[in-house]
Amino acid sequence: MIIAGLAALATAASAFSIWSVGRPHPSLMDGTKATSVAGPTDAPPATTVAQEAGATAVPEATTETEAPADTAEPERSSIDTWIEAWSGEADLLVIGDGFSNLPSQWVQLWARNLGAERPVEIRHWGETSDVEFNDPIVLSDSGEVPLTVWSASRAGSTIQAAAQRYDSFVEASVEPDAVLITMGLSSADEDIPAGLDALVSAIDEDVPVLVAIGPEGLYEEGVADASLKWAQDNNDRVSVVDLRLSAPANPTAEQWARAFQQALDQS
Repeated sequence: MIIAGLAALATAASAFSIWSVGRPHPSLMDGTKATSVAGPTDAPPATTVAQEAGATAVPEATTETEAPADTAEPERSSIDTWIEAWSGEADLLVIGDGFSNLPSQWVQLWARNLGAERPVEIRHWGETSDVEFNDPIVLSDSGEVPLTVWSASRAGSTIQAAAQRYDSFVEASVEPDAVLITMGLSSADEDIPAGLDALVSAIDEDVPVLVAIGPEGLYEEGVADASLKWAQDNNDRVSVVDLRLSAPANPTAEQWARAFQQALDQS
């Protein structure tokens, strides 16, 4: 009898051990859902239809595995793509404000520096008539790959105002190969994301766009951050340069132009 009892006990213990394999530890089940780790015991059943007791399971026909959903992030617009767009004979349109509307300011100084390697001319928007560009200023006539910079910069212009005039800028010039947006001086009281949405939506979708965030100390509080966040949220359409990271605060026009070119070189 003793031997028979021990044998029965051993059989019960063995059955419990088999049942316990792959089960969570009891300490993880006290009000806490255990984390399931996939393993051999997690394989799906051979069939999806319940079998009657004693029936032989019949394997289902093999089916193709469903392709995983495409979770790739949208392709980002790159600064290199923007630069390449005006590297050949090209027209570059600048949408700016009171920081870039004069020949003494940073956009013309930057364009002049480009003239070391190619013919470059710049045409500023005629702010008095507000309907056409002024006559060209030749910055360089040496080289073989000409670049025309159309500076559609207007003193006091907001981003929304630039969006409303974009078609006029293009009609008064040509369809640009690339667009540079450098605004913020007069944008403290406007909805910056809405303005940039309107401006960029007016630009042909095949035209690369670069948003340049001005150096520290030039815009009202929050303007640069709002512009940067919008550009980052729309990086499938625009690229961005944040000059607060490289230019000195309250720079001279020459320092701004130099910092912008350095940012492009380091992209």
